[in-house]
Amino acid sequence: MNNTIAALSISALVLSGCAGRKPNPVAEVQPGDATLTCQQLRSEVQVNNQAIFGLIGEKKKSQGGNVMAGVGTVLFLPAIFFLNVKGAAGQEARAYQRRNQGLISRYNAKSCKPEIRTMTDADYVKAQQAAKEQKAAEEQDTM
Repeated sequence: MNNTIAALSISALVLSGCAGRKPNPVAEVQPGDATLTCQQLRSEVQVNNQAIFGLIGEKKKSQGGNVMAGVGTVLFLPAIFFLNVKGAAGQEARAYQRRNQGLISRYNAKSCKPEIRTMTDADYVKAQQAAKEQKAAEEQDTM
C-alpha cells in the first residue's frame, strides 16, 4: 500500500511539470527601440495590445479549464495533470504591458501626436468585451 502511494506521489510530481506551457515574456526594451519613429512606436503599441487581448482570452480559458480539472480531480485523480499552473498567459500579458509603458513613454517624450496613454487591465477587459459585442452584433446582422 505504501509503495502504491509513493509511486502515485512521484508520478504526480513528475507529471505536474507538464502542466501548462512555459512563459515566454517579451523584453521590455529591445534593440532598435531608440530609433523608432512616432508611427513605428504607435504601431508597436497596437501590435502589443492585440497580443495582450489574445493572452487575456487564453488566461480566461485556462482559468475555466482549471476549475473543471479541479472538479474532475475530486472525481478522477488523473485530472490533476491537466491543470495549467504556470500562468504563462498572465506573465506574458504583464510583460507586454511593461513594454508598452516604455514605448509610450518614448513616444510621448518625442512629442508625438496624437498622445497615447497606457491601458490598464480594466481598459483591456472593456475593449475585449466591446469587441465581442461588436462581433456578435455583426453576426446578428448577417443572419
